[in-house]
Amino acid sequence: MTTILEPPAPERHTLRALPPIGVWWPMLERPLQREVLENPNAPLRAFVVRRIMELCELDDRPMPRGTFRLTENERAYLAGWTHSVDWD
Repeated sequence: MTTILEPPAPERHTLRALPPIGVWWPMLERPLQREVLENPNAPLRAFVVRRIMELCELDDRPMPRGTFRLTENERAYLAGWTHSVDWD
């Protein structure tokens, strides 16, 4: 007896971590950058996460559930970035 197996359906991976901050931060709009910088320890709003996914061309994936926060390394990146950029 032979059985024909269909290949498994492609998996739709969900986002479990944000893409590297060096990719999306420079492209993120200034108002959203300011929002993140106001409280870098706070969870990111769903709109900000969705925008990050769009900027990194990951918007074809399902919207992740739960909250995202910047890691210690990402907050350090922002601290260095704010010192090197003129906000005027």
